[in-house]
Amino acid sequence: MGKILVVDDNESICRLITDFFQDLKGHEVISTQSPEEAVELVRQHDPDLALLDIMMPGMHGVQVLRLLKQVKPTIKAIMITAVDDEDIAREAMKEGALDYVTKPLDLNYLDAQVTFNLAL
Repeated sequence: MGKILVVDDNESICRLITDFFQDLKGHEVISTQSPEEAVELVRQHDPDLALLDIMMPGMHGVQVLRLLKQVKPTIKAIMITAVDDEDIAREAMKEGALDYVTKPLDLNYLDAQVTFNLAL
């Protein structure tokens, strides 16, 4: 099982993803609603994979991805967003995101992506 960082400004989304991956799938999950705190959590907990919201107040998810990659270049990331925007998806992939998943979340699809990417 892997260690997953969840970063989403929506508390209910954080809780949904955390409960799913921790309680149902057995992963260790660290979550925050603060993009700024995410960097510190990477330093403290050394997660294998980050699930990052794109649209958050204060800092764009792609900016968070860049910062996380500076702290831990090997961290894997999947972007999550309510906005299906090809330009943002391309930018996220250019910065190292492995996938771009739109809300409402299909947890089975997200689980398949997390499982696949943790196995790499």
